[in-house]
Amino acid sequence: MKARWIRLGATESYDFEAVAARLAAAQVAGAPPVLLWAQSQTQYLFALIAPRKLAPGRAARWLSWGLAPAIATYRQFGLAAYLEGEAIWLHGRRIADSTVRAIGECAVVASSFLLHFPAQCLETPSAALEEAFRLRLEAQHGWEFDYSWPSEPEKALAYAPSFS
Repeated sequence: MKARWIRLGATESYDFEAVAARLAAAQVAGAPPVLLWAQSQTQYLFALIAPRKLAPGRAARWLSWGLAPAIATYRQFGLAAYLEGEAIWLHGRRIADSTVRAIGECAVVASSFLLHFPAQCLETPSAALEEAFRLRLEAQHGWEFDYSWPSEPEKALAYAPSFS
């Protein structure tokens, strides 16, 4: 199944959450899944926006379904991250909060990656992290990502400087 990877660019988490919500609201029932990706001053932000028919039947399972590839990505870099509650943890420390919600026809799971990994890993993973995460998402969900830009209707609903 084809999926879309949209790079939002530099933004802060409060703007990112609003853009992700508006982008999810702009999706129709048959739309391909979208991974929205951005970078703030302290973290890499992501939101998985997928039609509800692709998510597990119970909303209580959406978080683990959406974050399993992120956990696998951390582990690929030698970090034993895990999901506890609604957060990603590493060595007993919360490293990323997460949200899950239904917006329009979509299930939306949002979280983040550390901008700088601990010293034993890549110092600034950027492109390597993004590529590893993309591959984990494709393996987990059976999707094939294509980098894309927001459509005209999405641009109108999900205004952000990098969308225009």
